[in-house]
Amino acid sequence: MINGASACRISAVGVVACLVVIGGVVRHQIGAAASEHAERQRPESTPADGLEAHTTHPVGSSTSRRVEGWYDIRRGAAGYAPIIGAFGALAVPAIIVLFTVPPKPSTYLAPFITLAAGLLIVAMIGSFTGAIGMAAIGAERDPTANLVPATLLVAIPVVLSFVAVLGAFEVLASVYLPASKLLFALITAAGGLSGVFFMSFAVGDAWASGPTDVGEREVWLPTQWLRSQDQSYRQANFVAATSVVPVLTGVIVRVVGVKVVPSTLGVDWLLGAALALALVGGFWGIFRTQHASDGLQKGLRPYEAYTSTLAVSLYVLTLMIFLP
Repeated sequence: MINGASACRISAVGVVACLVVIGGVVRHQIGAAASEHAERQRPESTPADGLEAHTTHPVGSSTSRRVEGWYDIRRGAAGYAPIIGAFGALAVPAIIVLFTVPPKPSTYLAPFITLAAGLLIVAMIGSFTGAIGMAAIGAERDPTANLVPATLLVAIPVVLSFVAVLGAFEVLASVYLPASKLLFALITAAGGLSGVFFMSFAVGDAWASGPTDVGEREVWLPTQWLRSQDQSYRQANFVAATSVVPVLTGVIVRVVGVKVVPSTLGVDWLLGAALALALVGGFWGIFRTQHASDGLQKGLRPYEAYTSTLAVSLYVLTLMIFLP
């Protein structure tokens, strides 16, 4: 077990890390507020941030009237990037604690410790990959149509890292707090549920991205999956409803008591699948930020919206079955 001095040192490290994260977020929010205030003071006819003046309203608008009610996904991605990276760094103290615990002489518990450590490492890799992807999206100058699918794909390792950390805590709870393992399992499911739910929100504003030239947009828009705000909102609801079904199924399975005790091979498969999903989603999302060389912007496609969210939710369902 960990002695009192070690526990104090570990707690101090955790507190300092949390303060650093909170300070960074506060500083970022203050800077963003100041930047937004300065931008509002500019005349509407003056271009800002390297963009043309006509991008102050949703692209494709046939009038000069300022239309409100849409999000700029680039600003959201730029704001999330440092938070995601810091979240992965917070997994380091948990890994240190895990490896400072003397090993128990039980072959039954050995796969669980391996699973907890592996999930924390996957969380670090997923956060690192997701932070780079979000930073790449935030660095874009124009609201091109490929940014929404890129955000959805990059969100795969981000949500997986969050779920992996919660899953690792559930594994540790099953070892040291067996009476509370169901509670921690449901917390893991809640994290996955919120993750896929937030991912589906990006679909709702996919209609606002694309060519900024009105004439070019009128020719381009009929070739896309989402052609209006109403259609985007309906599809966002469908994506959300579909993606939460596997997670809710996992909750029911867990509450009923149906589970499989993972072996060493099963733990390897669980960690391998999580790592593969994080890397494939992150790399696919980063490649999706590439600009079209032929000038034809490729917007969000149905399989990208449903595959990204279902990949995460199905993995949460798998965790609900195999978590101890």
